[in-house]
Amino acid sequence: MRALFVSWEDEMLALLERLVNIDSGTGHAEGIERIVDIIEPMLQELGLTTERRPSPVGPHLVAYGPRSPQVLLMGHIDTVFPPGTAAARPFRREGARAYGPGVIDMKSGIVSLLYVVKALARAGGLHRHVRIVVNADEEISSIHSRPVIYEQARLCRAAFVFEPAQSMETLTTSRKGVGDLTLAITGKAAHAGAAIEDGLSAIEELARKILALHALTDTKKGRSVNVGIVSGGTARNVVAERATARVDLRFATKADGEAVLEQIRAVCRPSHPGYRVELTGGITRPPLERTAGIAALFEHMREAGRAFGVEFTETSSGGVSDANLIADAGVPVIDSLGPVGGRAHSDQEYLEVPTMALRAAVAAWAIGRWLRQAAGVTADAAV
Repeated sequence: MRALFVSWEDEMLALLERLVNIDSGTGHAEGIERIVDIIEPMLQELGLTTERRPSPVGPHLVAYGPRSPQVLLMGHIDTVFPPGTAAARPFRREGARAYGPGVIDMKSGIVSLLYVVKALARAGGLHRHVRIVVNADEEISSIHSRPVIYEQARLCRAAFVFEPAQSMETLTTSRKGVGDLTLAITGKAAHAGAAIEDGLSAIEELARKILALHALTDTKKGRSVNVGIVSGGTARNVVAERATARVDLRFATKADGEAVLEQIRAVCRPSHPGYRVELTGGITRPPLERTAGIAALFEHMREAGRAFGVEFTETSSGGVSDANLIADAGVPVIDSLGPVGGRAHSDQEYLEVPTMALRAAVAAWAIGRWLRQAAGVTADAAV
């Protein structure tokens, strides 16, 4: 398997260059379509059925084989960069690193996924038991593709997500959940010099709320509450009638997320008569919690890695991915099967080129082995 992926490395990089040089920021439907136009025929050539699921931000691609579904492979083609970025700083390689918008988050992961499917096809047609989802809105919490992800995940017994890895030896088995809330406070305007006693400062009330919200952070529990954006008032000499804040919530377990959300609601009650406090939003992504099923799937990956001289270790992340949704669907999932890189979402985003083919080879070997052993799939010698 290692030799096979080494022989594919140049064409993998050529495909990656094509994808990176197409703008596909979330909502840039034209760029999303162009990328789907490239990768869809590759899956069709392997005998898979494909579907384009329309959405306001561009199509999500679903592909599947004719045999009973066992494994879901997942990745996204949207990036955070606006149109024109690819032309301004196109794909380039400098030594062992490659650069460009979306090169690590996660167009190299998409290339890895495609070649893993190709390798499974060569391994007796194992790809016929695979389902694939490539979505176009992961960077905005998969708000349009979420039903597709749940639908396809629930058809499978295990899932693998090709987000980038922290290092050659790491796989992600847990991620925090996320909440996104907006706090809007209304007080009473008054002249700050002539009649300050007649006013109720929304900014003062918001300041009280911010301190109380930040006090809910508990790093030992993996919980954080952060007020990241604030605004309010109209002029220096006016008691502020309105103030708002945007709140980010992170939590390690679904139970703690629900508990801290109740605490936030309690904090956001008015402290004095006359104030009106409105809290909107809520939990936007459930956590990826490490279950017994995920632990067993990781052990399978660790054993497979040893065949390549890689000793995998587990890692967790405060960031989210579509693995959170797959786990919420009740399906064991391993995340960060993609290559290694860094500085995602910046103009210095990079890929460690040698890790792309090697980690894809390990993934293909591990998934094929899981299909044969855990799922009891028999390879078709005629393929």
